[in-house]
Amino acid sequence: MNSTLDGIAAVQDRPPRSATPFHAGLLGITAGLFALWITRDQPTLDAATRAVIASLAIIGTIALHEIFVSRVYLRPSAGLSQQAVRPLGIARVATRLGALASIYAGIAMIYWLLPEYHGAFYLPFWSLLRSLAPYVIVAAPFYFAWMDRHQRETDDAYLLWGRFVFRREQPASWKPVREMLAGWGVKAFFLPLMTVYLSKDADHLSASLANAIHAPMTLATFSFLYDLSFTMDLMFGTVGYLCTFRILDSHVRTVEPTTLGWVAALICYQPFWSLISNNYIRYGGSLLWDNWLLSAPTLRVIWGAVIILLLLTYALSTISFGLRFSNLTNRGIITSGPYRFTKHPAYITKNLSYWMVSVPFVEPLGWQIGLMHCAGLVAVNLIYYTRAKTEERHLMRDPDYRAYAEWIAQHGLFARIRQAFGARQPV
Repeated sequence: MNSTLDGIAAVQDRPPRSATPFHAGLLGITAGLFALWITRDQPTLDAATRAVIASLAIIGTIALHEIFVSRVYLRPSAGLSQQAVRPLGIARVATRLGALASIYAGIAMIYWLLPEYHGAFYLPFWSLLRSLAPYVIVAAPFYFAWMDRHQRETDDAYLLWGRFVFRREQPASWKPVREMLAGWGVKAFFLPLMTVYLSKDADHLSASLANAIHAPMTLATFSFLYDLSFTMDLMFGTVGYLCTFRILDSHVRTVEPTTLGWVAALICYQPFWSLISNNYIRYGGSLLWDNWLLSAPTLRVIWGAVIILLLLTYALSTISFGLRFSNLTNRGIITSGPYRFTKHPAYITKNLSYWMVSVPFVEPLGWQIGLMHCAGLVAVNLIYYTRAKTEERHLMRDPDYRAYAEWIAQHGLFARIRQAFGARQPV
């Protein structure tokens, strides 16, 4: 009897199962960083190509784990059968391929119409598309053919959209089509940015590492770890937007349904953030943390170490998603890694690092300027708070997230801190 109760208590002490086990993400980042390392001195490979190779290393490593170890395609959420459930329908496959082609054409038209995408800034993204396009063209028919036979649902969003585009057949419900198109909208906005940022960071990381090797235990080491944190984050951001496949159970379940949620997320990224940060929200002053603490070397080391700890936790939060990272969508609930301890660990650590790096409360030009910068950073914190709350409201539609939120409320880091200080638990 006691052993049974102990077993129940042990189960309750663990969070609900994560859509991606944390070790899968760690395997992926190991492969990605190794790919960056072995290509660092290849003069024929530019930064964009090295970023593509690293991303493919992550995708291949985690995909193999998901298929052969976790066998995610057998999960109910994947909606797939191990055995074929129907004969191959060539017409259905062709309709889905046509639907996919129409989506690509629509996205290409948007890129062509918007001057934002005409500049040199997005060259790494166009390089990625040129690299992947031949493989997509070859693989898509085989993927849709396999899905046609193994997917339990016959009339999926691609089939409904294809019938509407090519036959003008109205779907019985537009909801799956809207979710699918919104998911592609999210990918079309974020994938170019992630690709560009990753190529720049991957290129800079090699020089940063060389500086750290030549000057260990100095500010160069901090700079390398700082760059490494964001490079790892961007690696998994990039692969997340590339890998929305049902066979990997990484497909989009639902998309953020509110305008507020979309606005709060999009304004944190280019081109919107440049407009906002230049004209409305400024928190960077004339002094950063390293210069502020020049006269206190011990505190300077401790301060820098805390910043790196925060940023590594931020990166690990993204790594926890494996192939499922994406803004504004639900692609499976993550409960491992830093999410084992609290909701929104990435937002918490990132915003804390903003305060520690920019130190807006230390302003040589006067307390008025310092107050203005503090107010600006509080505004940034409020934006991320809004993102967190809109995400929670969206994800609470998923019973897995409700179970996770309930578990965190009882067993999360902040719940344990409250218990340690004798605070009452929320009802």
